[in-house]
Amino acid sequence: MDKQQRIIFWLLILISLIIFSAFIVPNLTGAKDAAMLSAFEHDEFAQYPNVLHMLQTGDTLKANLHNFLVYLHYYYGYPFYFFSALAILPVKWILGADWTIHTQLIVVVLRQMINVLPMLLAAFILVRDQLKSTSPWKALITFTFLMLLPAVVRNNLWWHPDSLLTLFAVLTIFLLIKDRGKFGKFFFLSAFTCALAIGAKILGVLFVLTYASVLIYGLITKNLSLKKAFLLALVFLVVLVVSVVVTNPLLLLPIERGEIIAIFKANLAQSSQGFWVADNGSANKLNEVVQIIRDYYGGFLLLCAALLTTIMGLFNKENRLKNLVILTWVIGYMGYFVIFAATIRTHYFIPAILPLYATLLDWVQIDFKNILTHGRNKGKWLHPLASLAFVVAILIAILFNIRHTATAIFETSKREETSPSLAMFDTFKTDYLPSLPANTPLIFYRDWRAYVADDPHWQVIYNWGLATYGYVEENQPDFLFIEIDNVYYFSDASKLEFALDKDTMQAMFDFYSDVLDEKVNGYHLLHKDDFGYIFVSEVLYKENFLK
Repeated sequence: MDKQQRIIFWLLILISLIIFSAFIVPNLTGAKDAAMLSAFEHDEFAQYPNVLHMLQTGDTLKANLHNFLVYLHYYYGYPFYFFSALAILPVKWILGADWTIHTQLIVVVLRQMINVLPMLLAAFILVRDQLKSTSPWKALITFTFLMLLPAVVRNNLWWHPDSLLTLFAVLTIFLLIKDRGKFGKFFFLSAFTCALAIGAKILGVLFVLTYASVLIYGLITKNLSLKKAFLLALVFLVVLVVSVVVTNPLLLLPIERGEIIAIFKANLAQSSQGFWVADNGSANKLNEVVQIIRDYYGGFLLLCAALLTTIMGLFNKENRLKNLVILTWVIGYMGYFVIFAATIRTHYFIPAILPLYATLLDWVQIDFKNILTHGRNKGKWLHPLASLAFVVAILIAILFNIRHTATAIFETSKREETSPSLAMFDTFKTDYLPSLPANTPLIFYRDWRAYVADDPHWQVIYNWGLATYGYVEENQPDFLFIEIDNVYYFSDASKLEFALDKDTMQAMFDFYSDVLDEKVNGYHLLHKDDFGYIFVSEVLYKENFLK
């Protein structure tokens, strides 16, 4: 590296350290205990006990190995849980036997090491070529822009597989580009990173269009014969399948393999059909995608500019393969969500958008000496002037994104203080709990985001399918903590017509409609606020609250 490149490199390191550090404070919040995770990030609550189980100490080495391999939560692949367990293993070693009580520390390590760090690494890889070019300042702008995208910022505020998926997708793209169409070691090494992407989150399979296009490109450029392309594809598939099994070893165990396949089918059905109602009740999915692009990825014009840059790059022989790999990945990945997916969330597009946006400055050339030398010769100064205008636009976008980032970090840092879920529990603890005898054994039912703190005298029950009269009658909770958003959603009679499981939806409709009317059978309304409802059993109400 020359002097300018070294300066930019160390600036990138400095920015990375600043970004990594900036997320520590907000990522410490919302995790004082495991139950609090569900009040803020429902997925984290589902994942958390499983990563702790992986590091549970057994009686024998075989038991320890079994715990580490059989992670039980097969909605995501083993690489996600493997790297998560690896990240918190030092925490266990340092804190000793009672390490699991330190939920806040464990969760911040998971959020930082499994979301923030992989995203920084992915962005660093994406700007590598710009850093090595004669215009290394592009790497600085691109890196900062990518890391400050609202979708990336919000994804850095929880613990989820999408950053690992992004990193493994970027590594796959990087290796395919580095192979330069020679179909050598980098091509086959990309099978391993692709397998990691598939393992972290099944969406890695969407590289199929990219690999097919790369093979066709090899045929067109005469680097491959038809016979060699067929054999190469066959060998690659073998390497890929072996890599998938190696990175997901539970596929070798018949019982676990059956569970994984069953959950995969259920996930596929939910992704394509919806959760409770067909297409999740979305009237226009394309409008939803456009809205997400506008709010979290810089806008539709920026997306079109990046697509145009990549398409134009196909006409540049030197960078044709790079742009082909990125473009086909974006088409295959985004096409799946636009055409097939019923559920679309803000972070879903990151693995495709980041590599695409990394090309935004590829066409930019700013040479002020050339402008001054050639004066009014429009053919000589138009390109650098347009380049300058585009760079200024990106810098303005970065300034706006800095403001958004600061707001997101500040609001997340204060979320425990502003949480209506925690506030409702505090009201219960202050206004109603003193009416009960001390240390009374109690059973609480809570909806997904309704918070009830841990207490040695309490049993808190929780149902992934939410509440019905059948569930309540079976478990006989003393208190019901009901989320008002669920009440409005499941008491909507129009959803019954489009329900994927009409019997279940009807049962939920019957229960949540009664909650809306404040007359749950066998319970008395104790409290209602903007977050939800607290009901107490009639028996406890008459004994302790009836005055």
